[in-house]
Amino acid sequence: MKLNMYRWQATNRFGQKQRGVLVAEDENQAKRILFSRQLQNIRLQRNWQFSYAPKNAEICDLLQQLATLLEASVTLKNSLQILLSNCTNIPLYQWLQHLLSDLESGLAFSQALNRQPKFLTHQERQLIRVSEMTGQLAKVCRQIALSKQQSLALQRKIQKILLYPMMILTISLILTALLLIFIVPQFAEMYGGETTQLPLFTRILLYLSQGLQQYFMPFCVLLTAIALFLKRRLQHSLRLNRQKNKLIAATPVLGQIVALSRLIRFCRSLHLMLHAGVPLNQALQSFLPTDKPNAAIHHDVALTQEVQYILQGIQRGFTFSACVGVTLFPMQAQQMIQVGEQAGKLPLMLQHIADNYQRQLDHKIDLLSQMLEPLLMLIISGIIGLIMLGMYLPIFNMGSLIQ
Repeated sequence: MKLNMYRWQATNRFGQKQRGVLVAEDENQAKRILFSRQLQNIRLQRNWQFSYAPKNAEICDLLQQLATLLEASVTLKNSLQILLSNCTNIPLYQWLQHLLSDLESGLAFSQALNRQPKFLTHQERQLIRVSEMTGQLAKVCRQIALSKQQSLALQRKIQKILLYPMMILTISLILTALLLIFIVPQFAEMYGGETTQLPLFTRILLYLSQGLQQYFMPFCVLLTAIALFLKRRLQHSLRLNRQKNKLIAATPVLGQIVALSRLIRFCRSLHLMLHAGVPLNQALQSFLPTDKPNAAIHHDVALTQEVQYILQGIQRGFTFSACVGVTLFPMQAQQMIQVGEQAGKLPLMLQHIADNYQRQLDHKIDLLSQMLEPLLMLIISGIIGLIMLGMYLPIFNMGSLIQ
């Protein structure tokens, strides 16, 4: 079924102007929907924007709204119908349609989600299955939405930090290319065609300038092809993903940020599952990739290996606290896990660990953002300074050139 997005304007029964966006099969269905809302003087305009996968923020909002409706004693089916009527993302609209269709055919909500697993993880679907059995679906939906919001906030912080250096490095590369293409050739004309007596560094810059002028477009095409090839390989090569993770882990500060975010994500997810009544073994199994092709590539390789070690230890009769290693849990966190396990309050201790290390992570992110600005300024000024130094070296050595 092909769906379209429409922008509409209308007036309500009191003559007040209304406007919005809705999803429908065609204009006739869109008008019927608006007439059912008792709107008049309807004007429709087809929105030709391409459909896109819903963002994490949209999934969070949908789960928050679902939890609110369920807490207000609205039935699950009616809640999904309300969400469907307000949905403006075509893939998300189709997902809700399929869920409603499965519910009407007699399937449970968790079964419908397993048939439509697009926008919720395996862990989240397990949580919903358990919540259906315990009658806490609204509470669990709220917890899942909160967990997604926390992960999204962390992701945005890291993206914000990485965006700035990427922009600065891009600008520095553009400036370097402009200097080599337009400025360096003027120095080459000033020094004449004879380059054998020029300093080595100056000759290297002149050769680079000539190469860029002659092969600029092929060089850009080659760089683009290499970038696309690496991106493609990262989507299909487990080995390359492991090498990427090792490189990130060895990077100062950034490696610590990734390790802390992994720990926080693991603790919060495990806390949610244990608090909802999921057995420990089953909760840990949910962190492992499924049997789908390339599923392992899209998982955190370091986390997957650590969870496998923990499961092997538990199967041999050891406690959870005895099986965790420093790859995932620092020594302080291991001690807290041991205390929580002995006291029978492991979920509460996992939440405490996540909150404690979240504060450390925020400090690391602030530290990295403060370090990057002067470091990048130094890189840019260094590149430009080296190019200008290379061009003026023959002038400094003018005495030797005259001889």
